[in-house]
Amino acid sequence: MESRPRAHGQGGDTEAPEACAAPGDVPAPLVREVCALWAEHLAGREVGADDDFFSLGGNSLIGIAIIDRVKRDHGVELSVRDFYLAQTPARVAALIERARALT
Repeated sequence: MESRPRAHGQGGDTEAPEACAAPGDVPAPLVREVCALWAEHLAGREVGADDDFFSLGGNSLIGIAIIDRVKRDHGVELSVRDFYLAQTPARVAALIERARALT
């Protein structure tokens, strides 16, 4: 099974809490968008850039839903393994950005 994310295009922007800060070379709007996506799937909980998916109450079904949404919104296919290893919105945003750079 391939563990590198694949890019298929780009998605749109949405607003999210300012509590989400971007790491290094990852655009802040992308990190905020991932935080908002997680919050949407985690019953509206406030999600910060470095919050752990499982500590927030995430589970495999929610993870799959988020992965599917990332593919739809950003054109990036994340493996389940990569998503779970990333664990935080900031790291997931970095995976998305890295996949975009590969195209």
